[in-house]
Amino acid sequence: MAAGAHELTRARVAAPQGGRPRGLLARVPLAAWACALVAILNAAAWSLLTPPFAVPDEQSHYAYAEYLAEHGRPPVPAAEDLYSASQTVALRDLRFEATRFVPANVGVWTAFEQARLQADLRTHRERAGGNGGAKAVGGEPPLYYALQTIPYRLAGGTVLDRLALMRLASALLAGVTVLFSFLFLRELLPGVPWAWTVGALGVALQPLFAFVSGGVNSDALLYAAAAALLCGLARALRRGLTPALAVAIGSATAIALLTKYNALGLLPGVALALVAVGLRQEGALRARALRLPALALAVALAPMLLAMALDVTLWHRPAIGASSSEFALRADIRPTLLGGLSYAWQFYAIPLPGMEAPLGPLPFWEAWIEGFVGLFGWVETEWRPWVYQLALVPLAAVLALAGRALLARRDALRRRRLELLVYALLAGSFMLFVAGASYVVHLRTHANVAQARYLLPLLPLWGALLALAARGAGRRWAPVVGSAIVVLALAHDVFAQLLVVSRYYA
Repeated sequence: MAAGAHELTRARVAAPQGGRPRGLLARVPLAAWACALVAILNAAAWSLLTPPFAVPDEQSHYAYAEYLAEHGRPPVPAAEDLYSASQTVALRDLRFEATRFVPANVGVWTAFEQARLQADLRTHRERAGGNGGAKAVGGEPPLYYALQTIPYRLAGGTVLDRLALMRLASALLAGVTVLFSFLFLRELLPGVPWAWTVGALGVALQPLFAFVSGGVNSDALLYAAAAALLCGLARALRRGLTPALAVAIGSATAIALLTKYNALGLLPGVALALVAVGLRQEGALRARALRLPALALAVALAPMLLAMALDVTLWHRPAIGASSSEFALRADIRPTLLGGLSYAWQFYAIPLPGMEAPLGPLPFWEAWIEGFVGLFGWVETEWRPWVYQLALVPLAAVLALAGRALLARRDALRRRRLELLVYALLAGSFMLFVAGASYVVHLRTHANVAQARYLLPLLPLWGALLALAARGAGRRWAPVVGSAIVVLALAHDVFAQLLVVSRYYA
């Protein structure tokens, strides 16, 4: 332990400004900004080709932002969604209910339908009605929607004018996500600069990430906050925890918690990581070791506790919970620890012999493999089955090459085992929370609500896997494999866009 502390001290002397907030972004390579720009442009392209309200729950997210902008307070959860007159007319003329979940149906297609849509949008401009997406997202924290009131106000015009600019605001957040993913990789693989670009571009061009970030969806801000959090933790693990860095980590966590309650799943991993870093810095178990972790957690939790107090006292909303109708437990519903663990296992893996299989025999295939490769629209726009099967080849190659890279550097892995443990705990706690929330919904509705987008806050770890895969090809072939990964990611993204085009416009 003493040797480890001495090594850490030397690292901090070599980089004295590593923990300052401006140090996190100081001397950011041009490649990082280029990767962020690729992410913004890609998400913006998705925002233009995806029809209005064709991103999951986008109509509810838009309604929340509209309600917040018009009423100056977040909505109260309710048993159904009610929309303002202007949004109701837009949804009707776009044939929203007829097109979502039904791949055979398309929206506005003829000149007559387009003319009617434009005329109705100009005529019906009432925006103060509705209940702000109360059923689907009404209980979520307000930060993302507060940010979206800015483009909502700037755009003016019709519902679709506002939606278009709000989508571009989400696309900017995609750039933030990729920028921090690049910086995370810089801390993770400090001696391999070219691998940072490979991993960051792999994140920027991931189709599901770009699709969601090209819509009005609070996940876009959660992805950005989680990437910043991972970057801050990686910096603390490599360079030590300072007061400024503790505040930065706490701030990223606070943003995540004020964006979506799924971020609660990150807290256990963050807390354990901070405590582990504090103990390593002090070299012993003492109160001083917990000073900076406590600072970071205080910064993380204080805004959420304030928001919860406002929910209960001023806004008359539940203190916590995504929706009273979707997640609240009834008296006749009694979750059990064993049932929850069994459900969580089957949520991500194959049911074991003797297990009841409420999610089917292979739930992970449709939710996670097909979802990550690409399920778009309202999770009904999909490729032919052979495409998902073919995608297993590059996925297996990435895993094999990344494993080879780790095996070749197992001595370094042993020295950095705390970092690996932190990332595993962070991912594990988040995945367990997502499974637990889905378990509650399953008890109420007997439905499987798993979607791959729920795990995209961990997307920087996918970038790390791609960077390791390129490195695992060896010194001679690494540039070739790295280039192939980027080209394949670009092809994946372009064909995914064409799939969406064929779904709605062919």
